Amino acid sequence: MSSKGKLAQFLVIMIIVALSLVLAAGIWRGKSRPVQQESQQETCTPDAEMKLTDMEFTEMQEGNRFWTLCASEAKYFQDQQKTRLLAVRLTLYLEKTNEQVRLESDEGVMHAGTKDIELRGNIRVTLPRGYAVTTQTAHYTHRSRLVESDDPVHLSGPGLEVSGKRWEYKIADHVAKVYGEVTASLVLRDLRIEKQQEP
Repeated sequence: MSSKGKLAQFLVIMIIVALSLVLAAGIWRGKSRPVQQESQQETCTPDAEMKLTDMEFTEMQEGNRFWTLCASEAKYFQDQQKTRLLAVRLTLYLEKTNEQVRLESDEGVMHAGTKDIELRGNIRVTLPRGYAVTTQTAHYTHRSRLVESDDPVHLSGPGLEVSGKRWEYKIADHVAKVYGEVTASLVLRDLRIEKQQEP
């Protein structure tokens, strides 16, 4: 057989192989497409761009952990640039002392641009040295490293009970403050002193 005949036969075989591959790929895509669409419908709600379960996200800066956010469910809405969260656990890391501040809530929202986090519902904040705060809302401002709430709060810890109308915790300074009609109870061994601030 001449070289031209062999070349023509080789080209015909290559064309047949290429057509077979294209046909096989088309059949495979046709079969797999309904499965992919069903799986996307299960994981995404109509309004949300993306839905995750058992999410964990850690914010790092210069090799240091700033905070870790965990949620049983996270729905990301691109048009609003926010992520809605359920069963939230936020851990803030204190740089100087290697201690942690832990916040837990029923739900929350993380803003993508600012990395600020809003928490709502049955909030419990665990502070260093055995102190805890309970309230209904809290807002973490990432830029200023501040946690605050405009809802009534109750702070308790070793020998101390404090209630007020609002509170804030400055992470850099490790200072918690309670404002507005503050009631404090101080327990020193067997002595109990109560003081109520006038409005």
